[in-house]
Amino acid sequence: MVDGALSSREKQQSASVPGHSPPLMSETAAAGRSPVCEKDNCTESALHSFTTAAGEQPDFLREDSTTTLVPQGLITIIGAASNTFKKSWFWYSIAASLCWTAWAFTARLGSEEIPPTTMQFVSAFGFLLVGLVMVAVQRPQLKNNLRGNSYALISGVLLGLGGIALYGAYRAGDNASVVTATTSLYPVATVLLAVTFLREKLNRLQLLGVCFAVTAILLLAF
Repeated sequence: MVDGALSSREKQQSASVPGHSPPLMSETAAAGRSPVCEKDNCTESALHSFTTAAGEQPDFLREDSTTTLVPQGLITIIGAASNTFKKSWFWYSIAASLCWTAWAFTARLGSEEIPPTTMQFVSAFGFLLVGLVMVAVQRPQLKNNLRGNSYALISGVLLGLGGIALYGAYRAGDNASVVTATTSLYPVATVLLAVTFLREKLNRLQLLGVCFAVTAILLLAF
């Protein structure tokens, strides 16, 4: 009984001594938690002093946390765009777009002066000039591939016929931007053919981009 009374008195004295923390406070401090935050009325200073056992603040309290400043969807889009800029096909596509833009502009000007068939005949010499330059610089090798050569020949015939039709549209139409936007609907059909027959797949961002492109073309056309 005496020992029990002495031990309880020592506990009371140790609790009353300034700077001495009770066992619960010591365990809480060892765990890296602030005793103020054990209650519901946490203050802002208590939140900033909230630390983990390693002495660092959690992710949701860090001011430099990118997840709290930038939406995850925007981070995904920026990352996909950054990877696209590193691909060679993207810059080839930009070069083709620039060349076709200048081609459509000069085709509109030429179609006002000469008939569509004449435009196609004269423009064929432009193709020939590009072919001669390629032979002189790169020297392309003809391969004994009947299937590939047949596709190349058919694409050339279709390109020529499409050029005649486009020159006729420029000559008969009043607005070159409307004609260009209407004829630019062909990528939609190309995408459908590629997905159907070539089994190519589009992710969500690519599908969204196709929808935006189609919407823009339709708005320009009408």
